[in-house]
Amino acid sequence: MTSMERALYEAVEEYISTTYNNAVPEKRTAIGFVMTVYRRRLASSFFALARTLENRLGRVGQPLQGSLLEEDVFEDDVAGDVMDAEEAAELENLVQEEKADIAALLQEARRLPVDTKARVLLDVIEELRGDGFGQVMVFTQYTDTLDFLRHEAVRRYGAQSVLCFSGRGGEVLLHDGTWQTISRDETKKRFREGRAEIMLCTDAAAEGLNFQFCGALINYDMPWNPMRVEQRIGRIDRLGQEFENIRIINLHYADTVETDVYCALRERIHLFTNFVGKLQPILARLPKTLAEVTLTGRAERQREAADLFSNLAQEVQELEASGFDLDETTHEELTEPQRPQALYDLGYLGQILNNPALLPPGVEANPISEKDFSYRAPGMNALVRVTTDADFYDAHPESVELWSPGSPLFPNVSYGNRTDGV
Repeated sequence: MTSMERALYEAVEEYISTTYNNAVPEKRTAIGFVMTVYRRRLASSFFALARTLENRLGRVGQPLQGSLLEEDVFEDDVAGDVMDAEEAAELENLVQEEKADIAALLQEARRLPVDTKARVLLDVIEELRGDGFGQVMVFTQYTDTLDFLRHEAVRRYGAQSVLCFSGRGGEVLLHDGTWQTISRDETKKRFREGRAEIMLCTDAAAEGLNFQFCGALINYDMPWNPMRVEQRIGRIDRLGQEFENIRIINLHYADTVETDVYCALRERIHLFTNFVGKLQPILARLPKTLAEVTLTGRAERQREAADLFSNLAQEVQELEASGFDLDETTHEELTEPQRPQALYDLGYLGQILNNPALLPPGVEANPISEKDFSYRAPGMNALVRVTTDADFYDAHPESVELWSPGSPLFPNVSYGNRTDGV
């Protein structure tokens, strides 16, 4: 961080701990919830922090509602550890928050130039391009941060280079400067066809968008639950990945509690380089523990963080000494056995769908396009869309079924004493 960024970061830290520790006991859970929201947005971007301060400035002393809750509660597992969302929304007043303090922090946030981390992001994208990675996914937790980043990315690389996907859906920039919403399928198609080099995403894209053709992913901010980072990485680290080596880059603000925790996880338990299944009980508690640490004062925070690192190392050591490693067992099961050559492939099945004479009795398939068919089998009340093209299925999983053995739509035909899915 620059000196100005560092000064604001520490001022927000001080405001968070002071406000929380000065709260009367019966209000502390509510205050802790709001302060944790500030803290997590601060760790994402100064732009997201400023947006949150702006929204909160006009609501001090009012019930928690609107944008402060929408993104931070309903789609995030941390909020439930700090405070129940309904309880927070029903609070009548948060008198401990002072308007003057929020206004002063907001003024300092508005004085900052472009976030240092945003400039580093663009430099990293440039480096990846030089290393042969023509496309990159960039993840952030918040749409506020996404909106800020896409503005900077468009300024550097142009309107046609950037796609977005968040809880709002897919978005592309039009010539008039407005962002148009597009479907999930259209978003995937555009990125797959290389019509954009940068895909900016929130965690709404951590499921259902599979990009085996993309070899690089940047985490612009790091969720307090590391399992969510694993979900992000899974968008490109999957079967069919076209790059022999993929690049995962995590960006952090230096010398912060969040960064220290992730560094400890990486160095002490080798997070993200080994299986993490056995670590789930430990990692699941991490968001709540981090929230507790960040609400303390500076001197106490250092001690609490040190205790956290020590406890993490001890828990991992005890886990490794417990004798049974589910991950190792799973790894053995995942070893691909020797199999005979397949009698047919998806291309052959496509030829069958295109030749009604080869279909079992009562089965009908009529082409809709070059790659999908309307399909009906005995016992089905309605036609469904099927395909034998794996890429087409991957691009339209919500509306088409893959017609292959293992699918409930694939017929079983008996031949003598054997039954084959043929």
